Amino acid sequence: MFAAYLLTHNSQVALFCFALGFAFGAPTTLLLLYNGMILGAFYAVYAKAGLAFELTGWLMIHGTTELFAILLAGAAGFRIGRAIAFPGGMRRMDAAVVAGRTAGPVMGGVVIMLIVAGALEGIGRQLVTADGARYAIAAGMLLLWTGYFYLWRRGDAERR
Repeated sequence: MFAAYLLTHNSQVALFCFALGFAFGAPTTLLLLYNGMILGAFYAVYAKAGLAFELTGWLMIHGTTELFAILLAGAAGFRIGRAIAFPGGMRRMDAAVVAGRTAGPVMGGVVIMLIVAGALEGIGRQLVTADGARYAIAAGMLLLWTGYFYLWRRGDAERR
């Protein structure tokens, strides 16, 4: 039940980060900062008790995927906010439409990433109890996402 709550909460944060971007990115910035501070406070409590290593493994098994997804949603929101704030030679609505065409597919990917994170959170985090295995899964997921977003795409951009 806790995993379902966290998945719902983090999905809402991601969607709000995107949807509130139209307001020049200010609410997106505040939402990211607020949730980051909550996570930092949560972490500080456990670190003070000497449980930072265990908590990091517990969080990162799904956090490498989930936090990346939330940051991508925020970036998509900033993209739309930037287009509205600085439309260049276009009308604001036209600039928002153009920005939405690039931000929309990003949000499709964010949804997929949140589903993967939910599976890791609901199943992997509960079944995998060894810290080393949790760190290995987290590292594997981080390599997968960074490889997908940064390595494999780089060749596509160079060919254009």
